[in-house]
Amino acid sequence: MALVRPALTGGAMALTGGAMLAGQAVERTDVPRHGVLRVTFDPRIVAWDAQFVGGARLSLGLPLTGDTVGGASIPVVARLEQDVRTASGIAGFVANLGRSLLSVRQERRTTPITAELGLTDRFSVSVTVPIVRVATRAHLALSAAGANLGPSPRLANAATADTAYGAFFAQFDSSLAHFDQNITNGQYGCGANPSCPARDLDTSAAGKGIASAVNQIQQHLVGFGGVGGFGHGFLLATDSISVTWMAQAIVDSAHGFGYRGIPFRNGFRYGLGDVEVAAKYRLAAGAHYAAALVGLVRLPTAQRDSADDWLRQSLGDHQTDFEGRLVQELIVGGRLWLNVAVRAGIQRAGTQVRRVAPFGAILVPFAATTELQWDPGDYAGVDVAPLVRFAPQFAAGMTAAYWTRQRDRYTFRSSQDSLDLAARLGAPTSAAWLDEGTSEQRLRFGVALTYVGPTVEGGFSIEQTVSGRGGVTPAAAVYRIVLRTSRKLF
Repeated sequence: MALVRPALTGGAMALTGGAMLAGQAVERTDVPRHGVLRVTFDPRIVAWDAQFVGGARLSLGLPLTGDTVGGASIPVVARLEQDVRTASGIAGFVANLGRSLLSVRQERRTTPITAELGLTDRFSVSVTVPIVRVATRAHLALSAAGANLGPSPRLANAATADTAYGAFFAQFDSSLAHFDQNITNGQYGCGANPSCPARDLDTSAAGKGIASAVNQIQQHLVGFGGVGGFGHGFLLATDSISVTWMAQAIVDSAHGFGYRGIPFRNGFRYGLGDVEVAAKYRLAAGAHYAAALVGLVRLPTAQRDSADDWLRQSLGDHQTDFEGRLVQELIVGGRLWLNVAVRAGIQRAGTQVRRVAPFGAILVPFAATTELQWDPGDYAGVDVAPLVRFAPQFAAGMTAAYWTRQRDRYTFRSSQDSLDLAARLGAPTSAAWLDEGTSEQRLRFGVALTYVGPTVEGGFSIEQTVSGRGGVTPAAAVYRIVLRTSRKLF
């Protein structure tokens, strides 16, 4: 997803037609005069614990929340569910980790510092350097009520479990080889009965069904011509999964999902975002109407996102954007200031390392990781902000912002990459799974206050995302402060 300037900006005072008026909440049309350097300090906080998915507002922790948590959001559990149905003979088996509540809150604090230099009284150039702090708070409460799955024995003791599984399948293979030899010798005729590994609880109905099936196989092999030597039981989970076991499964790279970092905690990190370079030209500067054109390039300076970070936000896209803006101001009656800004951007294609899984999967195995061709969707937005001047130094008003972005496109870099991923996962996998949920349409409303002093301009604004359609849209609240000052250089 492209990181773009949020619609709300706490503006400050501006000079238009010689009259001092309160600033607006959308980007201003004015530019620094020739030789003047204008510096803007623009910290903002974006926080959310829910998101709009297909128009419905859902909690961020919903995939691991409910009385039954299983294959709907964890692909490997869905596959295990099918294997257990086959091995146990219970056609209606539904895998369940237990009763769970996952609480997630995301926060993004961006502090852009912009230096804008007026080359003429109508034309300026600027550089914006964003410092980004992203924070994730994730906590899991898990009850064993209704659980029929437990931690894999390999998580507890890989060496012991591998020995047990090795002995089981060695005996099983030996018995089947003996069985096959008897068939070759013409002693009897029958079919093979495959067995599949599982991690369900040994006390659950499915666990008992698997144990019964293994026992029946052993008895049948003995009955058909005395094929013995197969006495080991199949190793199953002996206890339901806990929060500790879940955390270990998430970070374990050998037998778990292989994500980095402790999953259920409050964590944050700092870094440089995607730097912006812009040029601005003021087309009109009348007493009642003003307009400006802005051309912007967003550079890939942020650290690349990692597919091994679970629930963590990226610092930036690390790809190039080209954006154009048309900013207009209309002054009515000396008190009402109406701002309208239209912007559109093109995002350049690149590559991303992702874990390929169906939309909605929250835990994806490390084996699903691959580098893909990535074509991010282009975007457009309209921002409107009517403000009323209550005093020469103070104004307040409402804001509205509409934003839309096309769907991203993911493809394999080569046919061999697709074959390699299918070999690791055991089934063909489509890169297009990642396209779903990447388009976005959002609507935000807010309020803004602006103030101008002798040497510093300032503003404060709050906005809330009230609707989102198309794909996944954070139901975010945005808090923003703007401080601006100017100095004559030459």
